Amino acid sequence: MTFFDVALSQLQRARPYIENALDSGFAQTVEVRRFGAPSVSVRALLGQEEDNTTDAPMPGDPGISSRTVQALLQPSAPVATPGYTVTTTSGQVLVPVAVAQDPGQQGFAWVVRLAAIVDRTRVQSLTFPVPGVGLILQPGTNNRMPAPGTSLTVAARLAATTDPRVRDSVGADTADVVLVGRWGSLLDPGARPSGVRWGSRSPLSINGQPGTLTITLAYPDSDLATEQQFGERFLAVWRAGGPP
Repeated sequence: MTFFDVALSQLQRARPYIENALDSGFAQTVEVRRFGAPSVSVRALLGQEEDNTTDAPMPGDPGISSRTVQALLQPSAPVATPGYTVTTTSGQVLVPVAVAQDPGQQGFAWVVRLAAIVDRTRVQSLTFPVPGVGLILQPGTNNRMPAPGTSLTVAARLAATTDPRVRDSVGADTADVVLVGRWGSLLDPGARPSGVRWGSRSPLSINGQPGTLTITLAYPDSDLATEQQFGERFLAVWRAGGPP
């Protein structure tokens, strides 16, 4: 019998104990919601939070944090790929910081590392002018004219950067603040909203100082799982005062 055969045999022996633990009073019912889909109730065992440092994933540069919880979830939990949140019975919202594992590919539980970061993130509300679509008839003359534009309000998470390579890529000068952004909130991240273009501008106040935010460039992640969980990334430039 090989090492792997022994490991699989031990895992199969552990299966009923894990299933019983998920049904026991030590477990709790959590809500797992994939973005854009209804929540699913599953049983979960949450380990003790590990807190070796106060560092946590940031909205502009998500990553793996040492402040995490190891969770054991029922196999019905929709966590095979990133793009979901887990809400505990106390109302705490957790997000994955590692890809979920199916021990031995036996399909009786998911093991995933989670972190609570929703309450640490500032979300900005941005309003962009959106051109009208098609033509309308001008009242009184019945002449065709472009449809009037509208405004679109979207959520985004923004973090300032002083990286000279990033600043150079957007052509920022000393009066500009360069921001790395992600579309949506951590509870509802997404892609660039339809109607928002590169060069679109939105009013934005920073620390009470009014200014204008200009969306400049896409800034895609190399890790598709990060983008799927935290939303598409972009670069923007903020300048105090009104539009140029």
